[in-house]
Amino acid sequence: MPDGTDPHLAGRFMASINLSDIAAMAGHPISFMTAYSVSPDLDMEYLEAIEEGMMSVLRKYSVDFIGGDLKEGDDLTLVGIAIGRQTKKLTRKRSDIAKGQMVGYTNRIGRAASGYIFYKSGYDRKRGLSMLLGVEPRISEAIKMSEYGARFMMDLSDGLYASLDQMKQDYGVGFRIVRDEIAYDDSVNKASEISGSDVYDIAGNYGGDYEILFSVDEANYKDFQAAMDSEHIEVHFIGETWNGDNIMFDGNAWHPIIGRGYEHFSEKPKLGRIV
Repeated sequence: MPDGTDPHLAGRFMASINLSDIAAMAGHPISFMTAYSVSPDLDMEYLEAIEEGMMSVLRKYSVDFIGGDLKEGDDLTLVGIAIGRQTKKLTRKRSDIAKGQMVGYTNRIGRAASGYIFYKSGYDRKRGLSMLLGVEPRISEAIKMSEYGARFMMDLSDGLYASLDQMKQDYGVGFRIVRDEIAYDDSVNKASEISGSDVYDIAGNYGGDYEILFSVDEANYKDFQAAMDSEHIEVHFIGETWNGDNIMFDGNAWHPIIGRGYEHFSEKPKLGRIV
């Protein structure tokens, strides 16, 4: 966790990102476990605040906390384990991706990256942490999307471009994306001004938003959009799948999509002047 993170926010973040993996397969989270490694000199009130933040999320989504493990360690390490159940006919797998599908995602992206920039630059550290860690698992949205015909789904923890690259590598299906259709959070413009990074780099090349990336069959595209409107679920379509490489149209020409995003063993992310 970044320095200065409120422990209640940290606990909410830990629970939310685990529940997001259940959401990404249109599942219902039913129970949750934890495993902690704790330094002997840790303030127990700090750990209790983390747990209260975690429990606030579990209560919100009616998820049972069923225990866990606690060990002594050199630092504070938190592990969350979410268990869910799916309705078989609504189960969505990444392998459901295929040529001839429209691709979109829920809500807007770039909020977490903007929060990172706000925090690292000192522009607004408190707000930045809230934006970076205050994610919401899209559980009910994903279930509705699956009911109305979504095909593959995954959460955007690692970033849009990195996720498209991963899908291309894993399943051989390419994506044609229209840059101007990428809907990003209002904060991205200010983050771009602060960092010198392009708005589409901020929106697509950082991650941490935990929105749901999905596809629908082209024949179902209009009906799906109408259904989402009626359910008050914000979705934005940005392109389609095809047999070629991942490419993006910038208004003048098609260019390869370079997928970076978050990678566990890479150097710290860099957005313009912000490292």
